[in-house]
Amino acid sequence: MLRCLILVFVLMARVVTVQSQVGEYVVPDYKGMAESFFSLNDSILRAEVGSFTFTGSLVGLSGRASLREFELHSLTSHTITLALDQKKVHISRGPFFASLHHIEYFGPQQYVYRIDGRYFWGFDGKMPGQRLVNVHVFDGHERLELPARATRDIYEPNFCSRRSIFSRQECYSRAFISKDGERLYIYMRNSRIPSLYEVTWIIRKGKYLGRVVDYAY
Repeated sequence: MLRCLILVFVLMARVVTVQSQVGEYVVPDYKGMAESFFSLNDSILRAEVGSFTFTGSLVGLSGRASLREFELHSLTSHTITLALDQKKVHISRGPFFASLHHIEYFGPQQYVYRIDGRYFWGFDGKMPGQRLVNVHVFDGHERLELPARATRDIYEPNFCSRRSIFSRQECYSRAFISKDGERLYIYMRNSRIPSLYEVTWIIRKGKYLGRVVDYAY
């Protein structure tokens, strides 16, 4: 419980301390609590999202909801497709070209502060190398693409990796569907420590509902 309370405090008042030649300066992080798991009031969504997220594990919700998980269907360096029955989730990523975006910097060390006027999820203070291009859901009849507002600030996306050629492949992009089929969750754990974060997009009855984003370490 204490760990959970500490995490809530950190999420509410997160700042980044940057070393400069004249000492340290603090960069406020305004991504804040608005889309955090701790701001999720719907009890069903909270229980289901908490069952597979790092943040949910802090409050004892890991594995408690009855969800069906999609399986890895295909994987390339730029795309991943997850499938379950007739449904497919397709995620694509691509290189980030700074020249095509408006970059705002903070302080003498040129800390990357905002991209295209938005605070962003990636590696804090660093220029992204990869961007999320789009996320599609196919249900066998119709295709839903997540709106730009849900994906345009998501950087350094992770798909799958192996620690060695002998180890089991671990995927950081996953998808789940509720037992009644009404709620679909698309999950990614992106970037790396100390900026590792998780994002869950929620689709309910075929419509995009919103997302949950938190740091994940």
